[in-house]
Amino acid sequence: MPERMIKGPVSGTQRLSAGVAMLVARLSRFFLRLFGRGATALPGKLALKISPDLLTLLVQQRLVFLVTGTNGKTTTVRVLCSILLSEGYDVITNPSGANLDTGLTTTLIGERKKLRRAPGKKLALVFEIDEAFFAKLAADLKPSFCVVTNFFRDQLDRFGELAHTRDLIMKGIMASEAKVILCADDSLCASLGQKIQHEVFYFGMGQEGMRPAARSTAGQESAFCTFCGTRYTYQAVSYGHLGRFSCSGCGYRRPEADLEFVVSQQLPQSLNLKLNWRHNQVDAALPIPGVHNAYNAAAAILAALAAGIPLERAVIALARVKAAFGRMERFSVGKKDVCIILVKNPVGIDRALEFVDMALDRGGLMFLLNANDPDGRDVSWIWDADFEEHVLDSPVGVSGVRCHDMALRLYYAGWDRDNIMVNQQALSLFDHLLERCDEGKCLYILPNYTAMLDLRARLAERYQLKAFWQ
Repeated sequence: MPERMIKGPVSGTQRLSAGVAMLVARLSRFFLRLFGRGATALPGKLALKISPDLLTLLVQQRLVFLVTGTNGKTTTVRVLCSILLSEGYDVITNPSGANLDTGLTTTLIGERKKLRRAPGKKLALVFEIDEAFFAKLAADLKPSFCVVTNFFRDQLDRFGELAHTRDLIMKGIMASEAKVILCADDSLCASLGQKIQHEVFYFGMGQEGMRPAARSTAGQESAFCTFCGTRYTYQAVSYGHLGRFSCSGCGYRRPEADLEFVVSQQLPQSLNLKLNWRHNQVDAALPIPGVHNAYNAAAAILAALAAGIPLERAVIALARVKAAFGRMERFSVGKKDVCIILVKNPVGIDRALEFVDMALDRGGLMFLLNANDPDGRDVSWIWDADFEEHVLDSPVGVSGVRCHDMALRLYYAGWDRDNIMVNQQALSLFDHLLERCDEGKCLYILPNYTAMLDLRARLAERYQLKAFWQ
């Protein structure tokens, strides 16, 4: 697999400032970790203040994969890393989810031993990238491969509407020479491949795995053609606006997928898949539940295939993947289970509610809603989620800074208000719900981002879970 080189000599001044920056970052990281802090972004921020070119210098002559999109970035990265590790690569990634330039710089400084790899040792850098930062980072990092998972409305007060997010990512792709991996079933995501000259690969669900399309597409997030504005016609859908779409106005339609998958069996904690890569069919097992994770796995496998890794070997590695922190993460507390499912936009919470609704081991449900900067201050998106479709009768708790907004949303959706407990003290509410959960059952927790980090940090300390940056 080719490695990219950033053109231009590195001056002595650049090397000196880079060395000082790395020393400052390492010291700050050491002391932050000493006091129990994640140290996922501040060391990199300090380093970039001293040496603005440091990130570019650290990735030169490296094999770089960038993963962006609205949902599924962390899980896609995790699957891809598992495949690369099985192929003998040293892998540097950002498991904490710190996906801005500061977070990537912190990660690389912390992995300086891998960067000084022995001659002949293969190294891959696999980073999830914030959508808004993708344009800048793709231009700076010159990746070998770019993976775009999907586009859904998310943090409208930060990203704006979907067309704006798409344009940001298109700018980043155009600034690189990367091979591009796109979701064929997402009309916005697939549209990125229509005008770029780079090699493009598509993944998507086989039509036999989809359900018939409803007559109206009015509720879909991407109902109108990107190129001419005509309303799409759908032959079949998987979920949200993902499906077999076509435009009668200009002829734009779902491209043929290089890698197609079908979910052959959904189990409580895993999926069985059938994969078709250019008429080569194999069965695969994914130890993470949820149809949306089948898309994430397909994106990662296709990136590996584009990089020259055989399908059969990628499938073997897939079976060893574990859920990322907060993404279908499951652990036991005595004879009960706890499952944390990050939700941060309407389609994400719809997928989580559908999964929990079908769970035979459901013993309780807990929502956490914050409105901090990383979450987006605007929580009106909860009114676009389809809570009415999944009214659950299990004990339900609501916490977080905006817990009363969530409780009101559930009430208007028809959930029994006498069954809804509201408590801003998340850990106290967790303890109460876990106590009410029967043995052999699972307490499902659906938090948005900062709420998940806060509660999980407390649970990690109590139950000896891995820190989120590990």
